[in-house]
Amino acid sequence: MAILFSSRISAQADVLDDLMKEEKPKKEFVAYTFKGTRIISGHSIETVKRQALDFRISHRFGDMAATNNDHIHSLFGFDQAADILFALEYGVTDDLTVGMGRAKGAGPVHQLWNVNIKYRALKQTKDFKSPFTITMFANASITSMQNSKDPTALDYFPKNSYKGFADRMSYTLQALVACKITSWLSLQLSPTFVWRNRVPYNDKNGMFFLGFSGRAKFNQRTGFIFEYFLPIMKPGIGGREYFPMVRGMKNAAYYPSVNLGFEFETGGHIFDVNFTNSRGMLEQDFLPYNTANWLQGAFRLGFTISRTFQLNKKGGKYWKKGSVEDGK
Repeated sequence: MAILFSSRISAQADVLDDLMKEEKPKKEFVAYTFKGTRIISGHSIETVKRQALDFRISHRFGDMAATNNDHIHSLFGFDQAADILFALEYGVTDDLTVGMGRAKGAGPVHQLWNVNIKYRALKQTKDFKSPFTITMFANASITSMQNSKDPTALDYFPKNSYKGFADRMSYTLQALVACKITSWLSLQLSPTFVWRNRVPYNDKNGMFFLGFSGRAKFNQRTGFIFEYFLPIMKPGIGGREYFPMVRGMKNAAYYPSVNLGFEFETGGHIFDVNFTNSRGMLEQDFLPYNTANWLQGAFRLGFTISRTFQLNKKGGKYWKKGSVEDGK
């Protein structure tokens, strides 16, 4: 009898444990904090889905109203190409992306080839017990510019020299921290470190920047996006000063990157149109070398088209519902 009674108690305890396991809530992670792997020029916390390939084309035109009458002859910058970027990114896992690309470049160093890696280390949960998504990003870039004969020039890369090759390199490290505050509002901080092996006179190899980015969603297909990157440095280095636009400084050596845009998605393509004072699109380019002032009309129109191809059969229905945010 004691053995039978003990068996019943044990069975009831097992059933109770199973019920408690079933009732224990599962973590629900926030999806689509941003639509794509980039917001405008800078990267977002998003990664490419596993076994998917993202192909991206970005373009920046010339200044729309920087000089008297010149904007009329250049059709408000449409006749000019400040920068062009082609990029391929592949999802090794849902949280790990590797990529490569080529940018024309708009600063003193151009013809930029780059490789990058991106890892999502922490995901935001819907109950806000984990309130942030954190993604780590790194890239390395090399210029294929021809060597200048002037030893003082920034593009002086002596052949048959390790230093000449090393001087062609530059690097970016970022910790991307974002929160989807509501169903329609997402915000991101982007602490950034840029290292250039060769820099102009009176400049520093390593520079810190702090990026502020956001997305305000109108509906599942469209939204407003913005970016602002502030250099964190001692005033005067490389002619840089804090908040030169706010202080009304004209013809300063540097102006922070300010980007505003509108994005929409059409069942497979993510397209954004933006206005920016940044001519370049690679972090090593548009962060340290930006000299365009919004208040003097030195802003330009840009656009990005992104297309994701799902390479495995199980993911073949990824785009068939029309929007990446449908069915939520």
